[in-house]
Amino acid sequence: MDVPVGFDDLFDDSVRAFLALATTRPSGEPVVVPVWFVSDDLGLVFSTGTDAWKARDMRARPSVAGMVMAEGEHERYVSVRGEAHEVVDPASEGIDPQALYRRIVRRYEGHDPSGPHTDAFFRLVPSRITGYDYRGDDV
Repeated sequence: MDVPVGFDDLFDDSVRAFLALATTRPSGEPVVVPVWFVSDDLGLVFSTGTDAWKARDMRARPSVAGMVMAEGEHERYVSVRGEAHEVVDPASEGIDPQALYRRIVRRYEGHDPSGPHTDAFFRLVPSRITGYDYRGDDV
């Protein structure tokens, strides 16, 4: 995944950066929700309930948009557009679901989860990533 220069930290597991994910409801209405994610070479990976509305939205309408912003940093972010697809067979993509789940929880909560992962994984594969930094020269 090509990240704009100067924004790599937002995709590093040591930084609490959130993805504000926009999906589209069956009515055409957009919905935005915060999502915990990790990145890999192909895009942003996150999980959600198998029957959650955002999972149903992405299965039916995979075109999504999002914004990645570090916790407490509101003047610097990355805009992401692309398609989100369910990772139906994690092993075929070289993914260990439990290890990926632990990685996500450690990023945001700082510890390993107590139970097994049972939700669906999705990967947002970006078609466009743009970085914005409005902090000014005095930073």
